[in-house]
Amino acid sequence: MHHLAVASLVLITSTASVLGQTQEMPRVTPENSASEATLIINELNTDDYPEVLVLATVLRDGVPLTGLSADDFRVREDEVDQEPLTVEPQLPPLSVVVALDTSGSMSRRIDATKEAAKTFVTSLGDNDSVQLVAFERTIETMTPMTSTTSSVTSAIDGLVARGDTALYDALTRSVELLEERRGRKAVVVLSDGVDDDGTGQPLSEATVGEVLERAGAVSVPIFTIGLGTEMDEAVLADIARNTGAQYLNAPDAGELSAVYGQISEQLSGQYAIRYTSSLPADGTERRVDLAALGVQDSKTYAPTDDGTGAASATPIGTAPGCTTAEAIEAERAGLQQAADRYDQDLYSITDRNAVRGDALRRMKEGLAAAAPDLACVREALVSAKSLYGDDLIDISARNDLRGDLIGKISGLCMTRSDDAGHVECLTFYRDAYEDEIIDITARNQLRNETVDALTGHFFEALTVDEALARFAELYDEDLIDITARNNGRDEMLRQEN
Repeated sequence: MHHLAVASLVLITSTASVLGQTQEMPRVTPENSASEATLIINELNTDDYPEVLVLATVLRDGVPLTGLSADDFRVREDEVDQEPLTVEPQLPPLSVVVALDTSGSMSRRIDATKEAAKTFVTSLGDNDSVQLVAFERTIETMTPMTSTTSSVTSAIDGLVARGDTALYDALTRSVELLEERRGRKAVVVLSDGVDDDGTGQPLSEATVGEVLERAGAVSVPIFTIGLGTEMDEAVLADIARNTGAQYLNAPDAGELSAVYGQISEQLSGQYAIRYTSSLPADGTERRVDLAALGVQDSKTYAPTDDGTGAASATPIGTAPGCTTAEAIEAERAGLQQAADRYDQDLYSITDRNAVRGDALRRMKEGLAAAAPDLACVREALVSAKSLYGDDLIDISARNDLRGDLIGKISGLCMTRSDDAGHVECLTFYRDAYEDEIIDITARNQLRNETVDALTGHFFEALTVDEALARFAELYDEDLIDITARNNGRDEMLRQEN
């Protein structure tokens, strides 16, 4: 495989204005550094696969270490050394989503929070972009992704604290806003509480596991800030650690400016380490190990055989006669007009949300009246994902549409009575999940329904040995998971006895 020629290595500097003008930094001497240094892989960027860009931070006592060169790093993929390495002299532009908890418990600290968040936003570099998400019971994308920070600081000024805390849905939304962004990415979230509907029960539809899975697919670090003493500190720390970021605690709102400053320093002090992967793009997950100064961190990714490091996008469009998808796409123009008017301050947020509510009602009426096939349902799911990705509907509306469509899928697949029909449905679930148009909960629900139906079909049509072999084949093809395989096996053996 072709390798990048080793470029002349210059010392990495930041594009973020928080560090001031670009200057060369003295080389770090590794002596006595091993026990003090911390190495974090923030992101594996595969925009230009087979070139891989590792974005990493090397810290000592929480402060980024500067002055390292390619000679100080070692990269291995599945134990295979990757050479040559280059450390780029300038970081790619950063796209960051700032997510702020505006639930009722923030009311006493909202002013200090807003001032600290505005300082962070204005510290970003001229080529960086930022987007604001506010969350309480609902999730609001307050601005588009923009390099004009004044519009974001103005939106921050307008925030008001009320309601409960849908933390995990907010994180899911924040990560998804970065799906199509090239270059560096990050989410910075602040919360003073737990995901709670006011009765001690989780409010979000998303779970922590789904947040981590989504962040891993997009390869975005989530920096978490815990404000006060009543947040779920363990969860916030786990989210940061498992996504390649850090958790920072501010016991008092007066410390928030310093905490945001630490995150700004870490983002602007990243190393951009580039290499060309020597392993084939076979779709299997591989582990990247990065080592420097006697410490190591690891992260995984799964390159595909289409030449990218992520699942390829599903084309958007509707087939003639697909009334299910047409019911969703028919609302796009009106939703876009409302979004444009809101961005231009011609609509209030109440006006925009009223348009969204009317559009959702019409879409659901259209879905209820449609009698689609699986291909048509797929197009409708793609359209719902597209509207959400374009910030024309919120996460609740997207999930509402998904729920209706998943009901359609279940109805279609439960009428199948043959092996081929069940396999078609299992393949649909797998591919829809990989293309991120259904979530893991829906996939597992649909799988379990189909496995139950398959078990009855196998018992009538196959010997026990044939059925056991068939379940093994479906598992090998990744159409069912190990739990479904084992449950099917156990049921066949139980019925045999």
